Formats: sequence, C-alpha cells, structure tokens
Amino acid sequence: MLQRLNTGLGRSVWLPLLLSAGLLGGCGGSSSEEDTGALYISLTDAEGDFNQYAVDVTSLRLYRPNGAVVETLPSTTRLDFTRYIDVSEFITAATVPSGAYTRAEITLDFDEAEITVENADGNSVPGTAVDRQGETLGSLTLTATINGGEGFVISPGQLRDLTIDFDLEASNDVTLADDGQSATVVVKPVLSATTQRDFDDEKLRRARGLLDRVDTENRSFVIDIRPFQVRHRSHGELTVWTDDDTRFEIDGVAYTGDEGLSALAALGTGTPVVTLGRFDSDARRYRAEEVFAGESVPWDDRDAARGSVIVRDGNRLTLLGAAIETGNGVIRFNDELTVLIDESTRVHKQGSADSADITNISIGQHISVIGRFNDEGELDATGNAEGVVRMKYSDLAASVVDKGNGLVVDLQSINNRSVSRFDFTGTGSDAANDADPDAYEVDTGTLPLHSIDLSDPVWIRGFPTAFGSAPPDFEAKTVIDVSSMLTKMLISWEPDGSTTAIAELDGSGLLPAIEDAGKLHHLKRAGVLTDLSDLQTLPRIVPQQGKPGLYMISEGPTVSVFHDWSHFAGELQQRLEEGSPVLLITAQGRYDPQAAELASRKVVVRLGGLAWPL
Repeated sequence: MLQRLNTGLGRSVWLPLLLSAGLLGGCGGSSSEEDTGALYISLTDAEGDFNQYAVDVTSLRLYRPNGAVVETLPSTTRLDFTRYIDVSEFITAATVPSGAYTRAEITLDFDEAEITVENADGNSVPGTAVDRQGETLGSLTLTATINGGEGFVISPGQLRDLTIDFDLEASNDVTLADDGQSATVVVKPVLSATTQRDFDDEKLRRARGLLDRVDTENRSFVIDIRPFQVRHRSHGELTVWTDDDTRFEIDGVAYTGDEGLSALAALGTGTPVVTLGRFDSDARRYRAEEVFAGESVPWDDRDAARGSVIVRDGNRLTLLGAAIETGNGVIRFNDELTVLIDESTRVHKQGSADSADITNISIGQHISVIGRFNDEGELDATGNAEGVVRMKYSDLAASVVDKGNGLVVDLQSINNRSVSRFDFTGTGSDAANDADPDAYEVDTGTLPLHSIDLSDPVWIRGFPTAFGSAPPDFEAKTVIDVSSMLTKMLISWEPDGSTTAIAELDGSGLLPAIEDAGKLHHLKRAGVLTDLSDLQTLPRIVPQQGKPGLYMISEGPTVSVFHDWSHFAGELQQRLEEGSPVLLITAQGRYDPQAAELASRKVVVRLGGLAWPL
C-alpha cells in the first residue's frame, strides 16, 4: 500500500525574462539592432517539502500571433527547483524580434530527474516521477497563454520582464511507500506566464556569471550570464548597477559601495561573479544589494556546499540537506555531509560587515561553504584548503510557550527540516544549558512582540548564538506572527475529481466544499498546517484588491491564465457546467479568520476534463 502525504508538497518557480529584440532561434525573420528590446529570464521557488527537484529544461519558446516561434534558451539547462526559495535566478538575457507575443511553451525532460522528499522521520528519500497512468515520466511540453491571452509587445530598444511560473505546489501528487523509504510523484505541471511588473517584487534576484567589464564612473558592471551549472556557454549579458549601500565580498574580503566596485574592477575580465539584487521596473535596471566575486564564488577547481548544521563535534560539522557543487560543475544532493573547519577558516555573516569566526557556527546555522573535497568525501574548509564559510539567516517555525524579555518557543522545524534531525549537544555554556528544542530561548532584542501571545505559531529569522555560549539559543532579526503571513489553501479531490467541489462561484469570490475532498484540505502558513474541517466557517477565496492577480485554470497540458477575476470566474463556471470535475484548488494570500476570507493574488483550479497525451 501507499500512504498519501497530508501536507502540501511542491514549489512555485518563476522565470522572469528580460527581452531584447533580435533573434536567438526559431523562425520569424531577421531584425536589425534598431528593432530590438531586451528580455531577461530568472527562476525562483516557493517554500515546500521537496528536498531536491532537479529536471532538465530543454526548450523555452515564445510564440507570435502569426505562428512564428522564437527559442530563448541557448542550451539544455538543468534546474533544481528547491534551490530558489528566497531568490529568483536569471536564466538568460534573450534577444528576440520586436512585436507581439501571445504564448509560451516549455519542455521539461524527466529522464534523469533527481527528486527527493522528506519522510516522517525527517530523512530524505528518493522519489520517482510518473505520469497520470503511473508510467515513468520522460519529456513533457507545457503551454501557457501570456497575460491571459492578451500577450505583450516588445518595442525597439525596450526592456521587458516576462515571468514564467511553474506552480509545482499545484502540480505534484506525492505518496510515500509503506516503509517510508521511497516515494512516487505524479507530475501534472501547471505553467503560467505574465508581464505584470510587481507580482514578484519582494524576491531578491540572483545573477551568476563571468565579469565582462566594469564602469566605475557610472557605478555599474556587466556579467556574462552563466546560470546554474552552466560553465562554458553564455546565456547573454546583464548590466548590474550599484550604489553606496551595495555590499561586496571579493576574495573573502568585505567592501561597501564604490570601494567594492573598484576592487571588482581590479580583478579583470573572466572573474566569476554572483550578485543578489532587485529589478527596478520603473528605471528598468537591475540593482545589486550584494556582490560576491573571485575566491568568494565556487568556480574552476573550488568545491562548495550549502545546508544546515545538525551536529558539531569540535571542528567537524555535519550538514543536513547539502546541495553540493563540485569544482567541475557537477551538482548533487547529499542528505548529510561532513565539513572540516579550523581557526584559519574565513567566516562571513549575512547582512553584516562585522568579522566572525568558527565559534559563531552553531547547531541550526544555515551555511554555504567553499573548500575542497578530500579522499574521504568530506568537504575540507580549513585554512589549508582556503576554506570560506558564509553564515546565512536561519528560519525557525515554532509555537510560543513563554514570553518575557524575549521568547521561549517549541521548535517544529529549522530551515524547513524537522527539528528531530538536529543534535543540540555542545550548544550551551555547559551541558545543563544546551539548547532544548521544546523550550528554545530566543533573544528578540527590541523587536515588537505585542501582537504575539502564548501558543501562537511564529516564524523567526536570525542566527543561532555562538556554539557553547547558550542561553539564549538564538538571536532574532525578525519575529512574525504566522497569522500575518501569506497563507496557502490546498484542497485535493484526486484522483477522480468532484463535480460538487465548488459550492459558490461568482464575480466576487469562490467558496469550496470539502465534504468529499481527499486527505488534502488545509491552510498552510510558514509550514504550520490547519485542517479546514476544524474551522467553524470555511474560508471564501476572494481576489486581492489593488494588485494584479494570477488566476489559472489547468486542464490537461494547457493552462488558461487570467488577471481579471470576473473573466476567470466566468470561464471556470462554463467548464464546470460542461461537466469538468475539479481535481485540485490552491490559493495563496492573506487570511482573515473573522471575515472567513482568503484574499488571494494567485489561484489555481485543476480540472480533469481533458486527457493528457500519453
């Protein structure tokens, strides 16, 4: 027998494209430089329960009204969707002809897919991707209309930002085998495409590549984009703008503003660079908040990994959920990895120019490491291996058990992994003061806590305190009452669907009915689940006012996208009247328990009326 997981599994992945007219491939004629605009593509991911979801993207095409096709992807690109929770990644700066575009099409190849999920014990187990008939999945082509069929226009010299969204939360049905040591993943991808400028404006965007040139006078530089594990083929050029607040780390040394840009210019052409920033749609510029270059970037013969510290034994760290990138560009996933450090390991702390050292690295710390793998398969990040550790913000999901000059919380997860995997031995000033996950002490400093009460679920971002110094156990940079965070609604009627899944549908909202729903009927906030059947009043899904939305109807391999709720509701009503059963509803937005409403910018309804091609 198989046991269905009762949590929402999956991820949303965004690909913003920056378009410049000109032609990368396909048909559609030729175009002069005067006929060009610019399109950048980036990828992001949303919180979910996959530990790895790596597939090959073999093609990403745009269609014009006259049927002409433009291929925007220079080569097959392998993507691990789980690597883009906090950021979007620029995939390519594509050159395409000016004119109108109405449809996007992407081809995913699952032949060599690497998928792992977390079982009930918090361990990663392999997942096998299959189609609706249970057959091993191969190549899959998905189509989405752009802007709900309205399309968009590239004008000569204009920069456009097209976002392609893989909603894997709505696209995967995961079951664990009885022994919990493997999983089956039924894949039914949902794809949308939009040029709405502010839909994903809160996410940082990452760009990776090789330095081409630096313009210190205009405070900018240009990189040759090399996304993911691509090392030897250009994916276009990207201009990166800086300002007084831009933080640089170059060869392990921290700089700020123009000093950092000058240090970058001294490195020369071909230096590996990684940037984190935001795309300014009004100025049509990508502005960097952080820049890493030279030895601070894993490239050439350098090896790297990132994950969460679950055990520290002296100067030996054990990482959980290690995403590994070897010096030759190979990327793999290890559920556990040993990292070696010493006093000469260079340590940097996210969001801070202050110095840090290895004593700051404690249990629960999210880190990225640069070093070299030894013969035992350990990542040597000692000084002899020119090791560098970057301490990133760690995220806690917890409930409040005490409130005073800070918080005491009952930990549920750290960095989206079960707290049962973390060994807090050695975290305290002595054994009696080692961190207790059932009574985890958080220093909240001057952060406001007036809206947080006992038993409230909370989401906390910050750093574990230095190893061997607790209590307190954690230094918070942000404390958020989960009730104020984005909420996801997930309801499934798989595998057969339901013709009574929607109780009410009109121009003002949608009320689901869960009487015949399957095991998935939850609200999900920062990893905390609420069973809809436990609520006194079932929430009504309503469109969020004042901002654009993505309202999608997925039926078979095609997704219809709407930005206007009334058009979405009208089309959905028509399909329901034609007898299409509802398989899944997902929605994300702000939940108001008093009004029993979920004000959503993104809704997906998956129907079972059309067959997928075998």
